[in-house]
Amino acid sequence: MKKQFIFLNLVLITLFISCKNKEEAKPVEEVKANTFDVIVDLKIEKDDELILFYKDPSIAYFDAKNTVYNGVKGKPESQQIIFSVPEGILPNDIRFDISSNKKQNPITINSITLSFEGRVFKIEQKDILKYFTPNDFIKFDDSTGTATFLKKGEEYDPYFLTKEIIYPQIEMVRGVKM
Repeated sequence: MKKQFIFLNLVLITLFISCKNKEEAKPVEEVKANTFDVIVDLKIEKDDELILFYKDPSIAYFDAKNTVYNGVKGKPESQQIIFSVPEGILPNDIRFDISSNKKQNPITINSITLSFEGRVFKIEQKDILKYFTPNDFIKFDDSTGTATFLKKGEEYDPYFLTKEIIYPQIEMVRGVKM
């Protein structure tokens, strides 16, 4: 009996000491990648896949290799879609493909924000046409920020290209001369 009592005490002391020395797990801080982000605040009612094409000074033309895809769940209210260009790449130009869904309803763009290392340039709805040009597949109403899609036979490729006036703003956000 005495041996069992000693053994039980040793087990309890060991458990008490091991529990007391155990460090509390500290929450792991999420490290944000240092990426150039394009944040689009929009209202999109049907599921879709939006695409951001980007170029840096070493790239002459937009191509499928330099893209960021973002699958979007349609909602009746506005949402923010974030495109993060891969770390280490600072774009000097972008192209925004606003829809891949041929049955998409009109989309309302509230704003487009460029962001990198705390530097931000926000384009409000009323100024979208000042900085971007819609292609022939988009009819854009700048008073409401609504993009309505036009079909041309079987073709469907609605996108916005940047205008030259945005380049100084991209340069400011990049923090590096182009």
